[in-house]
Amino acid sequence: MARLLIRSGKDPFTPVVAESTLTQDVFNSNSGNYLFQHSVWKALAIDGAELVSNSTLSERTSPEPGDADRINETFDHVVIPLANAFRPEFAPRLDRLSELLEGVTVPVTVVGIGAQAAHGQGVESLSEIDDSVRRFVAQVLDRSASIGVRGEFTSSYLQRLGFPADSIDVIGCPSLFLHGPDHRVERRVASIDTDSPLALNLTPEVPGVGAFATAQAERHPNLTYIGQDANDLRLLLWGVPFPHVDDLAVPVHLHHPLYQQDRMRLFLDTWPWYDFLATQDFAYGTRFHGNVAALLAGTPAMLLAHDSRTSELADYHRMPVRSMPELSADVKAEELFDAADLDGFNAALPEGFARFTAFLERNGLEHRWQDGRSGAEFDARLAAATFPPPVHPLVAADGSEIASRLQWLRDGMVLDITRHAQAYEHPYPHPPWRGAGSRHARILATTEDKLAAQRRQIEELTARIDTLERTTLVSLVRKVVRRVRRWFAR
Repeated sequence: MARLLIRSGKDPFTPVVAESTLTQDVFNSNSGNYLFQHSVWKALAIDGAELVSNSTLSERTSPEPGDADRINETFDHVVIPLANAFRPEFAPRLDRLSELLEGVTVPVTVVGIGAQAAHGQGVESLSEIDDSVRRFVAQVLDRSASIGVRGEFTSSYLQRLGFPADSIDVIGCPSLFLHGPDHRVERRVASIDTDSPLALNLTPEVPGVGAFATAQAERHPNLTYIGQDANDLRLLLWGVPFPHVDDLAVPVHLHHPLYQQDRMRLFLDTWPWYDFLATQDFAYGTRFHGNVAALLAGTPAMLLAHDSRTSELADYHRMPVRSMPELSADVKAEELFDAADLDGFNAALPEGFARFTAFLERNGLEHRWQDGRSGAEFDARLAAATFPPPVHPLVAADGSEIASRLQWLRDGMVLDITRHAQAYEHPYPHPPWRGAGSRHARILATTEDKLAAQRRQIEELTARIDTLERTTLVSLVRKVVRRVRRWFAR
């Protein structure tokens, strides 16, 4: 059977504690990445196939000599699930992936990639990354039948760069196909009120988000804010505020009421996330995958779209959506719930699923929904897995959160992260990860530099000693010979 190398932070079964997730950036800066990565994983994990996570290492540093050869020798196919990768911030990673792919000869399939522009801007606003995108897509299409993109906005962008329309398949985000073509979302309650259990997701940088978040928290005492990115996790774990958000009304610091009232959570795996959202009556907010997680849990959700990336996906999947580039305290959750069109979403899902699976088959990827294929091994492995609980704020009443942090510090997070008992082990370390840009990476790099300098000093001193020993021995022999000669000359 096929052996696949999958771009993902980790596989869907391996539990990784919160501290390791943050320190080693296992979820690649946002837990929402797991939704599409693990949905693709589930689709391709047919019985007998072997899937291996690359831990997203291939894009963090430039490839080393032999990396591509190792892939060619070890794997039959490289599968790269991606999200909003066509954006300036991601361009360096895209370039490193392109550099690696230049030496890869096995098939390479990109699933669900998207372009991101600010609200109201067109594809021309992405001109600064044109060269990086053109290089990457050309490498992919040399090794696959087509590239799978999120929507028409991304398709039009690639066509503007000169790629033919018949090499671009619009497939949406694969996260929504986790449960196959028959998944449906229905209202569990006819309406919501002040006391309803609600799940809120936010992008802290969106204008007006502070007033919006504060108003929602005050109106709905049973509302829980679900964080997703590394800054959220750092805040929950260590109380460190977001470094770039100054509005104190945004839940990005430990003094915010949502933090102090223990009404914030971050899930380290998708499966517990779905379980929690299944207990809520409604989810809403600006995070695309935060709302997808609710829909996958069977819970109604409303996306508040603030850029081209989220609008493109919502339009494709006919998700309940409201365009809202700026948030307001006047937004009422009850009105959003009533306006959520689940009929459109339910009707679109089987059609989108058919296009998604056709794309996989076009690119030679077998999947669990094909006749004669089964994903029973995946299902059994998932059923046997255990996952960490959601991360709470430090103020959790029973003190367990603080105790967990203290235990981590006691075990030596900073000084011995590479050998920590709960450190995440990369299954396919290529190239070896050193946590580029982190404080731990600088500590390790400094230590290695010092050790290298010490080794050089030892080698130099050893050479000098050898020279002195040889010189001293020769001098001693000459002295003895002179004395012997003088004795015989008497």
